[in-house]
Amino acid sequence: MNGLLLALLTPLGPFALLLLMAVAFAETGLLAGFLLPADTVLVTAGVLVAAGALKLPVGLSVLAVTVAAVAGGQVAYLVGRRIGPRLEQGRTSRFLSPDRLAGARALFERHGARAVVLSRFVPLARTLTPVLAGVVRMDRRTFALHNVLGAAFWTALMLGGGYWLGDIPVVADNLGLILLAILVVSAVPGLVTMVRGRKGSRPAVLAG
Repeated sequence: MNGLLLALLTPLGPFALLLLMAVAFAETGLLAGFLLPADTVLVTAGVLVAAGALKLPVGLSVLAVTVAAVAGGQVAYLVGRRIGPRLEQGRTSRFLSPDRLAGARALFERHGARAVVLSRFVPLARTLTPVLAGVVRMDRRTFALHNVLGAAFWTALMLGGGYWLGDIPVVADNLGLILLAILVVSAVPGLVTMVRGRKGSRPAVLAG
């Protein structure tokens, strides 16, 4: 993964920022977080900038990626509002099951819009929460405000944290292992969801 990201980012030079923005948008806006959590890409980019292998202005990069992440969250929210009535009628999917919808309502009732901010730091939840916020008809302005806050804090932590870590020799020397650990941790929620989905489908298959 480390080698792949290096091969993708470094040849692009300043245009690598467009790739970072696309990843941040797609993770929520296109539900791509099930395939590749953006944390790994952003942290790697921050480390590469600190090492001088990638020439990007840190401040501008944080701002641009934040805008892309906000846009992705808003698209996911609008999708949730659109499909909400269908889900209420029982047309659910593996990722938007009745139990998950009930859990989302309970989460928003307990923590309010703060859940939108906090979910930014949890892989998979970061992808699903904006959609679920739309499904349960969270107030548009409330969601937009907390979507901006969450995206800004998350982007600054990922890119800024990677940049800070890149200045630490032991981190730079063991970047591959560190990124592998980040990737594994980020992938765990998605794998758990897939396993649970398969287990849940077995009784139906056997019954048929």
